[in-house]
Amino acid sequence: MFLKKFLVFGLLAAVLPALAEEAADRKTATSLKYVEHELDTRQNKFTAEVNKAMEYTNSAGTVQKRAVTSDLDNGGTDSLPMVGGVNTKLNQKQDDIAPVNDHTAVTYTGESGGIGQKGIYQDSGSYAQQSNDLIDAKTFNAALKTGLDSEFKCRDYKPDTNLCWVYSIHNDIGGMLPDGYTELEYIQSDGSQYIDTEVRLNQDSRVEIGWRYYQTSDLATSGRLFGARYTSTPRNAFVIGTYNGRADPNTVMFFEFGGSSHVNGPNVSIGTWLDVVFDKDVHTINGTQYGEPFTADSFETPYTLKLFAFGQSAPGASETVGPSVGQCRHFRIYNNGALVRNMIPAQYGTTVGMYDTVEGRFFTSVPANTNFTAGPPASTNVYVPQNQ
Repeated sequence: MFLKKFLVFGLLAAVLPALAEEAADRKTATSLKYVEHELDTRQNKFTAEVNKAMEYTNSAGTVQKRAVTSDLDNGGTDSLPMVGGVNTKLNQKQDDIAPVNDHTAVTYTGESGGIGQKGIYQDSGSYAQQSNDLIDAKTFNAALKTGLDSEFKCRDYKPDTNLCWVYSIHNDIGGMLPDGYTELEYIQSDGSQYIDTEVRLNQDSRVEIGWRYYQTSDLATSGRLFGARYTSTPRNAFVIGTYNGRADPNTVMFFEFGGSSHVNGPNVSIGTWLDVVFDKDVHTINGTQYGEPFTADSFETPYTLKLFAFGQSAPGASETVGPSVGQCRHFRIYNNGALVRNMIPAQYGTTVGMYDTVEGRFFTSVPANTNFTAGPPASTNVYVPQNQ
């Protein structure tokens, strides 16, 4: 028994010195007390200092300190701001925007970091006197409506349209027509009458017409708006018509100019007003250009231009005229840039025709024993679309 106790005590005496020494490698055992002592010693290497933060460095196992401040005005450039200091500074910065009256907007100024202000008017009356301030959309709309309502009032609506009668034109000097004449919206031919304008056209002429085919017609000449030409070359033509001569949705309108030049337009449209412009460069119907500009030598039409018809024949033969079926609301002729006919639908007594304001003449139907049908009197009101 004594021998056994001696052996155990001797073994412990041999082990304990090894536990007290610093471990030489990972396989050597050490005591907990030694570990705790070493950790405390290592921790104490971080020096204590108030209001400083510890941060990493590029060297392993090495740290450094940085100041922590809540005073953003006096902190160094390398200091770390505290949340409370940041919030305090932000609140102070917000306080730099001085309180102004309600409905005032903050604006930029020309100074960096500076701000300005503009009033936002919510009173349309006071806004009317301002030139450099803002207005909210609701007040602006109210002011605009008030202003427009005081100037324009929808007195009536044009029948069968969504157009509002805004105001009437009062021409105190008697209008474009002499006393006794009534201006019409249009005049209408039934295919048995036309107008001789008594003007020959050339390569520098221009014609503008407002025309409507009001019905489909099988009459062989019913597609002719206006024109004069030879029926064989050189045609010396200035005409607009249809290929088969009829007012039919299945036939094509055409422009013919000079010796033999022509371009196709649209198919005939029944009941639609066609605003036509025709010269050597422009051939438009309701704003749409058809074909390229014409190139032609100097020429003059062999006959005077006929409205609601063509005046035509073979060279050396007598002129023949075939009237058309249609309605005309205006007709103008320019020769070499000068307006030579400005013809307005008109009625004098029971006679219906076109009054030319250039020469002050009333052109009536040919043959003399015929008469056009009068359209309704032209309105003196100006109509504008709603919501415009």
